[in-house]
Amino acid sequence: MIVMLSARRLKPDAWEQFRRAWDPGDARPPGFQRAYHARNIRDEDEIISFGLFEMSDADYRRWREEADAQENRRVDNMSAFVQNEHVAGVYEVIEVVDD
Repeated sequence: MIVMLSARRLKPDAWEQFRRAWDPGDARPPGFQRAYHARNIRDEDEIISFGLFEMSDADYRRWREEADAQENRRVDNMSAFVQNEHVAGVYEVIEVVDD
């Protein structure tokens, strides 16, 4: 399983515009399971976004190579509403902890 994660500070009052720019529509990566956006309870402009994908590292690399131009455009569209990005990355799940 792959997790795509980012932590950003949005420009003031930019959540709705950011959310529209973030949405990939039907162009979601393969294996998409679910995505979350979470807001810092002390700072409404600080947002983390992460998605869970049932795919391997090789699947991710193959998809990214095929969708690179489209993903770069999507990121460029989002950046109009972002003040700064603290962290962004693609992570492989190494452990799941359940009840």
